[in-house]
Amino acid sequence: MGKDLQTLNRQNKLALWAGRISECRNSGQNVKVWCRENGICEQTYYRWQKRLFEMAQAQQEVQFAEVTPMQPVRCSNVAITVRISGVEADIHSGADAATVEAVLRILKSC
Repeated sequence: MGKDLQTLNRQNKLALWAGRISECRNSGQNVKVWCRENGICEQTYYRWQKRLFEMAQAQQEVQFAEVTPMQPVRCSNVAITVRISGVEADIHSGADAATVEAVLRILKSC
């Protein structure tokens, strides 16, 4: 329960500061004046602004994950296995033309 409470407190602080920063930006005042009028230390404001900006930027970055392939599972209804540039895909009997074309397009792009 301690971690849940810490997570909740952290989320509340993030939401509070996101609101404050938005309020300051929409106020038409410069940061120094807004902080003084709202009793907030200017350094604290900028520290939270930087933290929130970095979090938003990290969420927008493309992230890759390493995937360890498992041994391929062979099904009895595989009509054909296509291998292109070391990548393979099984096309099962009954697959429609659009599916086959999509698989081939993906394999060619690898």
